[in-house]
Amino acid sequence: MSPEEFDSLINNLKKLPGEFKALVEKRIELFALEMGERISGLIAHVMYRLTGILFLSVGLILILFAASKLVGELLGNEGLGFILVALPIIIIGIMFFLRRPRSMVRATRDKMLQQFMTDMEEQLSQLEDNEQDGRDTREERSSGHQAGRESQKQNE
Repeated sequence: MSPEEFDSLINNLKKLPGEFKALVEKRIELFALEMGERISGLIAHVMYRLTGILFLSVGLILILFAASKLVGELLGNEGLGFILVALPIIIIGIMFFLRRPRSMVRATRDKMLQQFMTDMEEQLSQLEDNEQDGRDTREERSSGHQAGRESQKQNE
């Protein structure tokens, strides 16, 4: 190994910790940007759903109000119409309130965990691909250096 190659190797080794630190910092920045993008997308999706639920709720309230008036007219007592229309809704609400949503919590937790694992696998595969590309480039450079040395030896 010539002194120039040795000096080049030493310089590259000295640069390695700084480059590794820069790589880690860039990965952290990328992760933060990706999380920000996902969170903003989630917020937009939730707002869209809440708007839809609001319109459906207003429509349902108007329909229930009309049904209550109709039942009240048919029974001859408007208050009884409102009670009869509200009673099934109140019963269903009590059932939802008293029932623990274990299956819904489990399903949400499992979905979030699955998404997290999928994201981590994608990031690891990208990192491995990047490392493999770096190795391929280094191997091409080293094979180029070896070919250059062999040609120098043949010329001598």
